[in-house]
Amino acid sequence: MSPRRKEQVEEIRLKSTQLIVDAALNLFAHQGFYRTTISQIAKQAGISKGLIYNYFASKEQLLEAILDQAMHTGDEVLETLQSPEMDPELALDQAIDQIFDLVKANPIYWRLITALSFQEDIISKYKTKLEKHGQDNLTRLTSLLVKMGVDNPEMEAMYLAASLDGILLHFINFQAHYPIEEMRSFLKIKLRNTQNQT
Repeated sequence: MSPRRKEQVEEIRLKSTQLIVDAALNLFAHQGFYRTTISQIAKQAGISKGLIYNYFASKEQLLEAILDQAMHTGDEVLETLQSPEMDPELALDQAIDQIFDLVKANPIYWRLITALSFQEDIISKYKTKLEKHGQDNLTRLTSLLVKMGVDNPEMEAMYLAASLDGILLHFINFQAHYPIEEMRSFLKIKLRNTQNQT
């Protein structure tokens, strides 16, 4: 048998890491961080406890990886807002579409992330990091609204962020019974109206 190529080893490593992260997120969200053990995560992931420690030194490191992954996913979407060559209105439209598509494609994942985010005793450890991430995103959005000539762009950015959070939270909770596509269109129309009022 020939030895595994580096690419194969890396692929196995990435799959194993994601398996662990998914299992941990599920358990953290449903039964809480402190009540979840590494043994339970290993069982949920269908791997050995020892293998988890090959990738993560502790539960805390695993939790941080989950939060980092969620923030990184959001950052990739919001990079659209910083494209200097793109029309700002088009950039905002695309960012909204990417966010909606992301949540629609995996509502269970985002439901778990949301459930985890409400566990204050856990999230408080990462409060500074999460607040900085949220502020950075608001700054990006505000800059885009400035380019669009919107009045009071800071408040409009906070209003848009809150509207997005609310719409997506309702979709995550109600899914098939929630008019997500209609709300996507409605949100874009509201943004157009805001711009036209300036």
